[in-house]
Amino acid sequence: LKAEKASKDVIDEAVEKLKALKLELNPPNPSQPQGGKLILKTAKGTRDYQPPQMAVREKVFAKIVNTFKRHGAETIDTPVFELKDVLTGKYGEDSKLIYDLADQGGEILALRYDLTVPFARYCAMNKISNIKRYHMAKVYRRDNPA
Repeated sequence: LKAEKASKDVIDEAVEKLKALKLELNPPNPSQPQGGKLILKTAKGTRDYQPPQMAVREKVFAKIVNTFKRHGAETIDTPVFELKDVLTGKYGEDSKLIYDLADQGGEILALRYDLTVPFARYCAMNKISNIKRYHMAKVYRRDNPA
């Protein structure tokens, strides 16, 4: 309907018909939570790691960490969320890829997209101009995973 540039009234009418059809096909059941059965699954783009998979990951990460340390690198860690202004200052038009968090006491926060911006903020706040470091951590992107 949008592609045909239908009026708002036509679109609203079609939405109401679809909602009625959905109710007809899936009538509400008072003994079940709203929306029917709860389906347990991981969110799109995420996965669980089973113990055997984690054993392999831990061995691989240990080799990587040992290599970094052997060459004199130190590790750092930064928060998984940053002030949104700090992140969008870097990403600009890619801000649609950032997971926003609800207002947390007056600060607008978002989950980190990569480790570059948190590292730059860390260096600026601590007046670091030269560091041999490694940083392995999870990041959170709202892109379409393969």
